[in-house]
Amino acid sequence: MIKNTIYCLTTSLLLISCTATKPEAQVSIAVDDISKTADYKSDDVYTRFDPSMLPDSQVDSTSFDYSNWQLVWADEFDYANDQLDKKWISQNGPTGHPLVASSRWRENAVVNDGILELQARKESRGGQDWTTGNVWSKRGFGYGYFEARYQYAAATATNNSFWLWPAHGSPKGAQRCEVDINEGHFPNVVNSNVHNWTDKWTTENGYKKHYNNQIAHTFVGQPDHSIKLDKPIKTNKIRLVSKNPKSVHLREFRVFDSSVKTLPSTTESLNSNVKNLAMADNVTITTNGESESSKTNFMRDNNLDTRWVSKKSSKKWLQLEWSSEQEISSVQIMNGLTKKEGINNGWLSDGLANRNLMTDYTLEYHDGKQWVTIKQYNSAEYGNFGEEFHTYGVAWDKDYFRFYFDGELFYTVRNDACFSETAILFSLAILKKNYSGEITDDLDGTAMKIDYVRYYQAKD
Repeated sequence: MIKNTIYCLTTSLLLISCTATKPEAQVSIAVDDISKTADYKSDDVYTRFDPSMLPDSQVDSTSFDYSNWQLVWADEFDYANDQLDKKWISQNGPTGHPLVASSRWRENAVVNDGILELQARKESRGGQDWTTGNVWSKRGFGYGYFEARYQYAAATATNNSFWLWPAHGSPKGAQRCEVDINEGHFPNVVNSNVHNWTDKWTTENGYKKHYNNQIAHTFVGQPDHSIKLDKPIKTNKIRLVSKNPKSVHLREFRVFDSSVKTLPSTTESLNSNVKNLAMADNVTITTNGESESSKTNFMRDNNLDTRWVSKKSSKKWLQLEWSSEQEISSVQIMNGLTKKEGINNGWLSDGLANRNLMTDYTLEYHDGKQWVTIKQYNSAEYGNFGEEFHTYGVAWDKDYFRFYFDGELFYTVRNDACFSETAILFSLAILKKNYSGEITDDLDGTAMKIDYVRYYQAKD
Protein backbone atom coordinates (compact mmCIF):
# COMPACT_ATOMS: atom_id res chain seq x y z
CA MET A 1 0.00 0.00 0.00
CA ILE A 2 1.54 3.28 -1.11
CA LYS A 3 0.95 6.10 1.35
CA ASN A 4 3.64 8.75 0.76
CA THR A 5 2.78 11.44 -1.79
CA ILE A 6 5.09 11.45 -4.81
CA TYR A 7 3.86 14.09 -6.32
CA CYS A 8 -15.14 17.55 -18.42
CA LEU A 9 -16.05 17.33 -19.84
CA THR A 10 -18.81 19.66 -18.58
CA THR A 11 -20.34 16.82 -16.56
CA SER A 12 -18.41 14.16 -14.70
CA LEU A 13 -19.98 11.32 -16.65
CA LEU A 14 -20.83 8.87 -13.89
CA LEU A 15 -24.23 7.63 -15.01
CA ILE A 16 -25.62 9.67 -17.83
CA SER A 17 -28.18 9.00 -20.52
CA CYS A 18 -29.39 11.58 -22.99
CA THR A 19 -31.70 12.27 -25.86
CA ALA A 20 -30.63 14.86 -28.38
CA THR A 21 -32.72 18.02 -28.59
CA LYS A 22 -32.10 21.46 -30.03
CA PRO A 23 -30.48 23.75 -29.25
CA GLU A 24 -29.09 21.68 -26.39
CA ALA A 25 -29.22 18.04 -25.32
CA GLN A 26 -31.20 17.16 -22.21
CA VAL A 27 -29.27 14.87 -19.91
CA SER A 28 -30.87 12.50 -17.44
CA ILE A 29 -28.56 11.61 -14.56
CA ALA A 30 -29.73 8.38 -12.96
CA VAL A 31 -28.07 7.23 -9.77
CA ASP A 32 -29.30 4.28 -7.73
CA ASP A 33 -32.80 4.44 -9.24
CA ILE A 34 -32.97 8.22 -8.72
CA SER A 35 -33.52 10.09 -12.01
CA LYS A 36 -32.94 13.80 -12.37
CA THR A 37 -32.64 16.01 -15.43
CA ALA A 38 -30.13 18.69 -16.23
CA ASP A 39 -28.99 20.67 -19.23
CA TYR A 40 -25.89 19.43 -20.98
CA LYS A 41 -23.84 22.48 -21.91
CA SER A 42 -21.68 22.33 -25.01
CA ASP A 43 -19.29 25.12 -24.12
CA ASP A 44 -17.75 26.61 -21.00
CA VAL A 45 -18.73 29.71 -19.09
CA TYR A 46 -15.43 31.45 -18.48
CA THR A 47 -15.33 34.39 -16.08
CA ARG A 48 -12.37 36.60 -16.93
CA PHE A 49 -12.66 38.82 -13.85
CA ASP A 50 -14.79 38.29 -10.78
CA PRO A 51 -14.24 41.06 -8.21
CA SER A 52 -16.24 39.11 -5.63
CA MET A 53 -13.25 36.76 -5.34
CA LEU A 54 -11.14 39.49 -3.74
CA PRO A 55 -9.90 39.95 -1.11
CA ASP A 56 -11.57 37.49 1.27
CA SER A 57 -11.11 34.50 -1.02
CA GLN A 58 -7.39 34.58 -0.31
CA VAL A 59 -5.90 32.47 2.47
CA ASP A 60 -2.83 32.94 4.65
CA SER A 61 -0.93 30.11 2.99
CA THR A 62 -1.20 28.21 -0.27
CA SER A 63 -0.34 24.92 1.49
CA PHE A 64 -3.13 22.90 3.06
CA ASP A 65 -2.80 22.88 6.85
CA TYR A 66 -3.96 19.48 8.13
CA SER A 67 -3.52 20.61 11.75
CA ASN A 68 -6.72 22.65 11.48
CA TRP A 69 -8.75 19.64 10.36
CA GLN A 70 -9.90 16.36 11.89
CA LEU A 71 -10.09 13.11 9.89
CA VAL A 72 -13.61 11.70 10.33
CA TRP A 73 -13.93 9.19 7.48
CA ALA A 74 -11.58 7.39 5.10
CA ASP A 75 -11.22 4.39 2.86
CA GLU A 76 -7.68 3.05 2.41
CA PHE A 77 -8.94 0.01 0.43
CA ASP A 78 -7.05 -2.35 2.75
CA TYR A 79 -9.47 -5.24 2.34
CA ALA A 80 -10.57 -7.97 -0.04
CA ASN A 81 -12.35 -7.04 -3.25
CA ASP A 82 -15.72 -8.39 -2.11
CA GLN A 83 -15.71 -5.92 0.81
CA LEU A 84 -15.90 -2.90 -1.52
CA ASP A 85 -19.70 -3.10 -1.60
CA LYS A 86 -19.96 -2.28 2.10
CA LYS A 87 -19.16 1.38 1.41
CA TRP A 88 -19.63 1.81 -2.34
CA ILE A 89 -22.21 1.36 -5.11
CA SER A 90 -21.36 0.56 -8.75
CA GLN A 91 -23.27 1.50 -11.88
CA ASN A 92 -23.59 -1.96 -13.47
CA GLY A 93 -24.95 -0.91 -16.82
CA PRO A 94 -24.55 1.04 -20.06
CA THR A 95 -23.78 4.74 -20.20
CA GLY A 96 -26.03 6.72 -22.52
CA HIS A 97 -24.08 9.96 -22.68
CA PRO A 98 -23.24 10.71 -26.35
CA LEU A 99 -19.56 11.31 -25.58
CA VAL A 100 -18.99 8.14 -23.52
CA ALA A 101 -17.81 4.97 -25.26
CA SER A 102 -17.82 2.68 -22.19
CA SER A 103 -20.42 0.93 -20.09
CA ARG A 104 -19.52 0.60 -16.38
CA TRP A 105 -19.63 -2.57 -14.27
CA ARG A 106 -18.82 -3.77 -10.78
CA GLU A 107 -16.40 -6.31 -12.28
CA ASN A 108 -14.27 -3.41 -13.52
CA ALA A 109 -13.94 -1.96 -10.00
CA VAL A 110 -11.31 -4.18 -8.41
CA VAL A 111 -9.57 -3.85 -5.05
CA ASN A 112 -6.05 -5.18 -5.48
CA ASP A 113 -3.32 -4.99 -2.82
CA GLY A 114 -4.65 -1.83 -1.16
CA ILE A 115 -5.52 -0.06 -4.42
CA LEU A 116 -8.96 0.41 -5.99
CA GLU A 117 -8.55 -0.10 -9.73
CA LEU A 118 -11.19 1.18 -12.16
CA GLN A 119 -10.22 -0.95 -15.13
CA ALA A 120 -10.69 -0.33 -18.85
CA ARG A 121 -11.30 -3.35 -21.07
CA LYS A 122 -11.96 -3.71 -24.75
CA GLU A 123 -15.11 -5.79 -24.65
CA SER A 124 -18.61 -5.30 -26.04
CA ARG A 125 -21.11 -5.12 -23.21
CA GLY A 126 -24.23 -3.11 -22.59
CA GLY A 127 -24.27 -2.00 -26.21
CA GLN A 128 -20.87 -0.28 -25.98
CA ASP A 129 -17.44 -1.31 -27.26
CA TRP A 130 -15.55 -0.72 -24.00
CA THR A 131 -16.12 -1.31 -20.30
CA THR A 132 -14.79 0.65 -17.33
CA GLY A 133 -15.54 0.95 -13.62
CA ASN A 134 -17.01 3.50 -11.23
CA VAL A 135 -18.27 3.74 -7.64
CA TRP A 136 -20.08 6.22 -5.41
CA SER A 137 -20.28 6.29 -1.63
CA LYS A 138 -23.28 4.93 0.24
CA ARG A 139 -23.13 7.75 2.76
CA GLY A 140 -23.37 11.50 2.24
CA PHE A 141 -20.98 14.25 3.33
CA GLY A 142 -21.29 17.94 4.19
CA TYR A 143 -18.79 20.77 4.40
CA GLY A 144 -15.21 19.61 4.83
CA TYR A 145 -12.00 18.72 3.03
CA PHE A 146 -12.08 15.85 0.53
CA GLU A 147 -8.83 14.32 -0.68
CA ALA A 148 -7.89 11.32 -2.82
CA ARG A 149 -4.58 10.02 -4.04
CA TYR A 150 -4.71 8.37 -7.44
CA GLN A 151 -3.03 7.64 -10.73
CA TYR A 152 -4.57 8.18 -14.16
CA ALA A 153 -5.27 5.38 -16.59
CA ALA A 154 -2.19 5.63 -18.80
CA ALA A 155 -3.88 6.19 -22.16
CA THR A 156 -5.55 8.98 -24.08
CA ALA A 157 -9.36 9.26 -24.31
CA THR A 158 -9.77 8.62 -20.57
CA ASN A 159 -11.66 10.76 -18.05
CA ASN A 160 -10.29 9.97 -14.57
CA SER A 161 -12.79 11.56 -12.22
CA PHE A 162 -12.95 12.30 -8.49
CA TRP A 163 -16.09 14.32 -7.82
CA LEU A 164 -19.05 15.13 -5.60
CA TRP A 165 -22.71 14.73 -6.57
CA PRO A 166 -25.95 14.32 -4.54
CA ALA A 167 -26.36 10.71 -5.66
CA HIS A 168 -28.95 9.99 -2.99
CA GLY A 169 -31.08 13.03 -3.70
CA SER A 170 -31.21 16.62 -2.47
CA PRO A 171 -33.51 18.32 0.04
CA LYS A 172 -36.62 19.91 -1.43
CA GLY A 173 -35.74 23.30 -2.88
CA ALA A 174 -31.97 22.74 -2.75
CA GLN A 175 -29.88 23.48 -5.83
CA ARG A 176 -28.40 20.52 -7.69
CA CYS A 177 -24.65 20.94 -7.41
CA GLU A 178 -21.75 19.04 -8.98
CA VAL A 179 -18.15 19.53 -7.84
CA ASP A 180 -15.46 18.08 -10.09
CA ILE A 181 -12.42 17.88 -7.83
CA ASN A 182 -10.52 16.54 -10.82
CA GLU A 183 -11.59 15.15 -14.17
CA GLY A 184 -8.08 14.13 -15.13
CA HIS A 185 -6.99 13.67 -18.73
CA PHE A 186 -3.84 11.78 -19.65
CA PRO A 187 -0.99 12.64 -19.53
CA ASN A 188 -1.24 15.46 -16.94
CA VAL A 189 -4.30 17.71 -17.38
CA VAL A 190 -6.30 18.56 -14.22
CA ASN A 191 -9.89 19.75 -14.72
CA SER A 192 -11.63 21.25 -11.69
CA ASN A 193 -15.10 22.70 -11.85
CA VAL A 194 -18.30 23.57 -9.97
CA HIS A 195 -21.66 23.22 -11.73
CA ASN A 196 -24.98 24.71 -10.67
CA TRP A 197 -27.45 22.48 -12.49
CA THR A 198 -30.56 24.21 -11.10
CA ASP A 199 -30.26 27.87 -12.08
CA LYS A 200 -30.13 28.14 -15.87
CA TRP A 201 -30.62 30.82 -18.48
CA THR A 202 -31.03 31.12 -22.23
CA THR A 203 -28.69 33.17 -24.40
CA GLU A 204 -29.74 35.49 -27.24
CA ASN A 205 -28.86 32.65 -29.63
CA GLY A 206 -31.26 30.29 -27.89
CA TYR A 207 -28.67 28.16 -26.09
CA LYS A 208 -29.42 27.02 -22.56
CA LYS A 209 -26.60 27.66 -20.09
CA HIS A 210 -25.82 26.80 -16.53
CA TYR A 211 -23.08 28.18 -14.34
CA ASN A 212 -19.75 26.39 -14.43
CA ASN A 213 -16.13 27.53 -14.47
CA GLN A 214 -14.06 24.71 -15.92
CA ILE A 215 -10.43 25.46 -16.72
CA ALA A 216 -7.84 22.87 -17.69
CA HIS A 217 -4.91 23.24 -15.30
CA THR A 218 -1.47 22.13 -16.45
CA PHE A 219 1.18 22.07 -13.72
CA VAL A 220 3.95 20.73 -15.94
CA GLY A 221 5.04 21.80 -19.38
CA GLN A 222 5.74 25.11 -21.02
CA PRO A 223 3.54 28.11 -21.84
CA ASP A 224 6.14 29.37 -24.32
CA HIS A 225 8.38 27.67 -26.87
CA SER A 226 11.23 29.32 -28.75
CA ILE A 227 12.48 27.16 -31.63
CA LYS A 228 15.65 28.20 -33.44
CA LEU A 229 16.50 26.14 -36.52
CA ASP A 230 20.02 24.85 -37.08
CA LYS A 231 19.87 26.43 -40.53
CA PRO A 232 17.12 28.44 -42.25
CA ILE A 233 14.54 26.71 -44.41
CA LYS A 234 12.63 27.98 -47.42
CA THR A 235 8.94 27.21 -47.65
CA ASN A 236 5.54 28.78 -48.24
CA LYS A 237 3.68 26.55 -45.73
CA ILE A 238 4.09 25.94 -42.01
CA ARG A 239 1.65 24.35 -39.59
CA LEU A 240 1.10 23.49 -35.93
CA VAL A 241 -0.76 20.26 -35.12
CA SER A 242 -1.86 19.07 -31.66
CA LYS A 243 -3.89 16.24 -30.10
CA ASN A 244 -4.46 18.36 -26.98
CA PRO A 245 -7.49 16.96 -25.14
CA LYS A 246 -8.98 20.44 -24.66
CA SER A 247 -9.04 23.55 -26.81
CA VAL A 248 -5.70 25.04 -27.79
CA HIS A 249 -5.30 28.58 -26.46
CA LEU A 250 -2.71 30.18 -28.76
CA ARG A 251 -1.73 33.65 -27.58
CA GLU A 252 0.87 34.41 -30.26
CA PHE A 253 2.48 32.53 -33.14
CA ARG A 254 5.65 34.19 -34.40
CA VAL A 255 7.68 33.26 -37.46
CA PHE A 256 11.03 34.98 -38.08
CA ASP A 257 13.56 35.08 -40.88
CA SER A 258 17.34 35.19 -40.43
CA SER A 259 17.33 38.95 -39.87
CA VAL A 260 16.17 38.23 -36.30
CA LYS A 261 19.43 37.18 -34.64
CA THR A 262 18.28 37.26 -31.02
CA LEU A 263 14.83 35.91 -30.23
CA PRO A 264 12.58 38.45 -28.48
CA SER A 265 10.98 37.93 -25.08
CA THR A 266 7.89 35.76 -25.11
CA THR A 267 6.32 37.79 -22.30
CA GLU A 268 6.32 41.09 -24.19
CA SER A 269 4.89 42.43 -27.44
CA LEU A 270 7.25 42.76 -30.39
CA ASN A 271 9.05 45.99 -31.08
CA SER A 272 8.03 47.71 -34.32
CA ASN A 273 11.38 46.91 -35.93
CA VAL A 274 10.94 43.12 -35.50
CA LYS A 275 9.10 41.52 -38.41
CA ASN A 276 6.75 38.62 -37.67
CA LEU A 277 6.12 36.76 -40.94
CA ALA A 278 2.81 35.50 -39.54
CA MET A 279 1.57 39.11 -39.74
CA ALA A 280 2.42 39.50 -43.46
CA ASP A 281 -0.31 40.63 -45.85
CA ASN A 282 0.29 37.71 -48.22
CA VAL A 283 -0.35 34.93 -45.69
CA THR A 284 -3.52 32.81 -45.55
CA ILE A 285 -4.41 31.18 -42.22
CA THR A 286 -6.57 28.07 -41.95
CA THR A 287 -7.53 26.16 -38.77
CA ASN A 288 -9.69 23.29 -37.57
CA GLY A 289 -12.13 25.93 -36.29
CA GLU A 290 -12.38 28.28 -33.36
CA SER A 291 -14.57 28.94 -30.35
CA GLU A 292 -17.22 31.61 -30.69
CA SER A 293 -15.31 33.88 -28.29
CA SER A 294 -12.08 34.04 -30.32
CA LYS A 295 -10.76 35.01 -33.74
CA THR A 296 -7.98 33.44 -35.77
CA ASN A 297 -6.11 36.75 -36.10
CA PHE A 298 -5.72 36.91 -32.32
CA MET A 299 -2.78 34.50 -32.64
CA ARG A 300 -0.79 37.09 -34.62
CA ASP A 301 -2.04 40.48 -33.44
CA ASN A 302 1.02 41.21 -31.24
CA ASN A 303 -1.28 41.38 -28.22
CA LEU A 304 -0.54 38.87 -25.45
CA ASP A 305 -3.94 39.48 -23.87
CA THR A 306 -5.84 37.96 -26.81
CA ARG A 307 -5.71 34.41 -28.15
CA TRP A 308 -7.05 32.08 -30.78
CA VAL A 309 -9.03 29.29 -29.12
CA SER A 310 -9.56 26.16 -31.18
CA LYS A 311 -12.59 23.91 -31.08
CA LYS A 312 -12.62 21.44 -28.20
CA SER A 313 -12.86 18.08 -29.91
CA SER A 314 -10.91 16.50 -32.78
CA LYS A 315 -7.32 17.14 -33.78
CA LYS A 316 -6.31 20.79 -33.53
CA TRP A 317 -4.28 22.46 -36.28
CA LEU A 318 -3.31 25.86 -37.56
CA GLN A 319 -1.65 26.44 -40.95
CA LEU A 320 0.03 29.49 -42.45
CA GLU A 321 0.46 29.65 -46.23
CA TRP A 322 2.27 32.51 -47.96
CA SER A 323 1.75 33.39 -51.63
CA SER A 324 5.52 33.26 -52.11
CA GLU A 325 8.39 31.32 -50.58
CA GLN A 326 9.72 32.56 -47.24
CA GLU A 327 13.00 32.06 -45.44
CA ILE A 328 12.35 30.86 -41.88
CA SER A 329 15.00 30.63 -39.19
CA SER A 330 12.98 30.52 -35.94
CA VAL A 331 9.47 30.19 -34.51
CA GLN A 332 7.94 31.25 -31.19
CA ILE A 333 4.76 29.78 -29.72
CA MET A 334 2.95 31.27 -26.70
CA ASN A 335 -0.06 29.36 -25.41
CA GLY A 336 -2.39 28.94 -22.45
CA LEU A 337 -3.72 31.30 -19.81
CA THR A 338 -1.58 33.30 -17.42
CA LYS A 339 -2.15 33.50 -13.68
CA LYS A 340 -3.67 36.98 -14.01
CA GLU A 341 -6.56 35.59 -16.02
CA GLY A 342 -9.66 33.96 -14.71
CA ILE A 343 -11.45 33.69 -11.44
CA ASN A 344 -8.31 33.75 -9.29
CA ASN A 345 -7.34 37.24 -10.50
CA GLY A 346 -3.64 36.69 -10.33
CA TRP A 347 -3.00 35.75 -6.70
CA LEU A 348 -1.74 32.27 -7.50
CA SER A 349 1.97 31.56 -7.19
CA ASP A 350 3.93 31.32 -10.44
CA GLY A 351 4.41 27.57 -10.08
CA LEU A 352 0.66 26.92 -10.14
CA ALA A 353 -0.37 29.56 -12.65
CA ASN A 354 -0.41 27.67 -15.93
CA ARG A 355 -3.77 26.75 -17.45
CA ASN A 356 -4.91 25.39 -20.79
CA LEU A 357 -1.39 24.59 -21.97
CA MET A 358 -0.91 22.27 -24.92
CA THR A 359 0.09 18.78 -23.83
CA ASP A 360 1.65 18.06 -27.22
CA TYR A 361 2.30 19.54 -30.62
CA THR A 362 4.13 18.95 -33.91
CA LEU A 363 5.54 21.90 -35.86
CA GLU A 364 6.06 21.18 -39.57
CA TYR A 365 6.95 22.88 -42.85
CA HIS A 366 6.20 21.78 -46.41
CA ASP A 367 9.25 21.18 -48.61
CA GLY A 368 7.23 21.16 -51.85
CA LYS A 369 6.55 17.42 -51.72
CA GLN A 370 5.72 16.52 -48.12
CA TRP A 371 5.44 17.80 -44.56
CA VAL A 372 8.73 17.78 -42.64
CA THR A 373 8.90 17.90 -38.84
CA ILE A 374 10.67 20.89 -37.29
CA LYS A 375 9.88 20.23 -33.63
CA GLN A 376 7.83 17.78 -31.55
CA TYR A 377 6.76 18.38 -27.97
CA ASN A 378 5.11 15.96 -25.52
CA SER A 379 4.46 17.09 -21.96
CA ALA A 380 4.29 13.44 -20.81
CA GLU A 381 8.09 13.56 -20.89
CA TYR A 382 7.92 16.13 -18.08
CA GLY A 383 5.00 14.77 -16.08
CA ASN A 384 3.09 11.53 -16.66
CA PHE A 385 0.15 11.16 -14.25
CA GLY A 386 -0.41 7.67 -15.67
CA GLU A 387 2.83 6.67 -13.93
CA GLU A 388 2.73 9.02 -10.93
CA PHE A 389 0.39 9.19 -7.94
CA HIS A 390 -0.80 12.67 -6.93
CA THR A 391 -3.30 14.00 -4.40
CA TYR A 392 -6.35 16.02 -5.40
CA GLY A 393 -8.48 17.80 -2.84
CA VAL A 394 -11.15 20.40 -2.25
CA ALA A 395 -12.01 22.33 0.92
CA TRP A 396 -15.73 23.15 0.84
CA ASP A 397 -17.52 25.61 3.10
CA LYS A 398 -20.58 27.85 2.82
CA ASP A 399 -18.62 30.55 0.99
CA TYR A 400 -15.91 28.94 -1.15
CA PHE A 401 -14.39 25.91 -2.79
CA ARG A 402 -10.59 25.77 -2.60
CA PHE A 403 -8.92 23.18 -4.82
CA TYR A 404 -5.57 21.60 -3.95
CA PHE A 405 -3.00 19.64 -5.94
CA ASP A 406 -0.45 17.74 -3.86
CA GLY A 407 -1.43 19.91 -0.89
CA GLU A 408 -0.96 23.23 -2.74
CA LEU A 409 -3.85 25.59 -3.45
CA PHE A 410 -4.35 26.24 -7.16
CA TYR A 411 -7.96 27.31 -7.66
CA THR A 412 -10.70 29.08 -5.67
CA VAL A 413 -14.38 29.29 -6.61
CA ARG A 414 -17.26 31.02 -4.84
CA ASN A 415 -19.93 28.75 -3.41
CA ASP A 416 -23.27 30.00 -4.67
CA ALA A 417 -25.14 26.71 -4.98
CA CYS A 418 -23.75 23.84 -2.87
CA PHE A 419 -25.23 23.72 0.62
CA SER A 420 -26.56 20.17 1.10
CA GLU A 421 -24.97 16.75 1.53
CA THR A 422 -23.26 14.99 -1.34
CA ALA A 423 -21.83 11.59 -2.19
CA ILE A 424 -18.19 10.94 -3.17
CA LEU A 425 -17.70 9.46 -6.62
CA PHE A 426 -14.88 7.93 -8.62
CA SER A 427 -15.35 7.10 -12.29
CA LEU A 428 -13.32 6.12 -15.31
CA ALA A 429 -14.87 6.95 -18.70
CA ILE A 430 -13.64 6.57 -22.25
CA LEU A 431 -14.61 9.61 -24.29
CA LYS A 432 -15.41 9.83 -27.98
CA LYS A 433 -14.59 12.55 -30.54
CA ASN A 434 -11.03 13.06 -29.30
CA TYR A 435 -12.48 14.94 -26.34
CA SER A 436 -9.62 13.73 -24.16
CA GLY A 437 -7.49 12.23 -26.91
CA GLU A 438 -7.74 9.42 -29.42
CA ILE A 439 -9.31 6.05 -28.58
CA THR A 440 -6.75 3.31 -29.31
CA ASP A 441 -6.14 -0.28 -28.24
CA ASP A 442 -3.59 1.09 -25.75
CA LEU A 443 -6.57 1.63 -23.45
CA ASP A 444 -7.13 -2.09 -22.99
CA GLY A 445 -5.90 -3.20 -19.56
CA THR A 446 -5.21 0.29 -18.19
CA ALA A 447 -6.80 1.48 -14.95
CA MET A 448 -7.40 4.52 -12.82
CA LYS A 449 -5.73 3.49 -9.53
CA ILE A 450 -6.95 4.99 -6.25
CA ASP A 451 -4.73 4.67 -3.19
CA TYR A 452 -7.07 6.29 -0.67
CA VAL A 453 -9.88 8.78 -0.14
CA ARG A 454 -10.22 10.83 3.05
CA TYR A 455 -12.77 13.26 4.48
CA TYR A 456 -11.89 15.86 7.11
CA GLN A 457 -13.95 18.39 9.03
CA ALA A 458 -12.67 21.70 10.34
CA LYS A 459 -11.83 21.53 14.05
CA ASP A 460 -13.64 24.76 14.77
